[in-house]
Amino acid sequence: MTQPIIGVTMQPAEGRQQINNGYINSILAAGGIPLCIPNDTPIDAVINLIDGLLVIGGDDIDPRFFNEDPHAGLGHVDPKRDDSDLNAVKHAIVRELPLLAICRGEQVLNVAFGGSLYQDIPAQWPNAIQHKQQSARDTQIHAVDVVAQSKLASIVGTRIRTNSFHHQSVKDVHAPLVVSATTSDGVIEAIEHEDMPFCIGVQWHPEELKDEASQKLFRAFVEACE
Repeated sequence: MTQPIIGVTMQPAEGRQQINNGYINSILAAGGIPLCIPNDTPIDAVINLIDGLLVIGGDDIDPRFFNEDPHAGLGHVDPKRDDSDLNAVKHAIVRELPLLAICRGEQVLNVAFGGSLYQDIPAQWPNAIQHKQQSARDTQIHAVDVVAQSKLASIVGTRIRTNSFHHQSVKDVHAPLVVSATTSDGVIEAIEHEDMPFCIGVQWHPEELKDEASQKLFRAFVEACE
């Protein structure tokens, strides 16, 4: 069987573009072949080369993409990267390619469908639990409750523990996306497309975890790309 090729977005950083090894290793372990897609790559030139798309984490999203002014707590933004990621997601959706979106990637997925974000959880979500942990990246810091009838639940179950490295989160969600997981404080931790066989966004970083749920998520994604 031919191994599926997974397109992977990248993070620009001071004259270079980069990607954490966790994304690459998780795709390889699940049986896929990663193909890194630098920002500003003409996505229509490579979309036919890939069998699925992984949208990785990174900096904040410029709030102009969801028609808001910048909140005082907004971090670093890169509108060119936002454009690139949004364009990649939209092309993948049109092609009905399997799509896994992680952390910032989940937020990009939501914005691509007209949704909005909380720009700074500590300032905009009273009584929030800790969502930007100080612990090691492979430490599971809080629980996530997964909607029982969701695609995500069919893969990982209805309650898991995850790591957490975000200060922004999904706010308004528009059809055909639906909420598929939350934390105890009500912050949205996962969304998915109701009609596509595999289109899931998660707020945590499964590529940094070695638990069974994270491995199942990557295996299900890569299998959907076969």
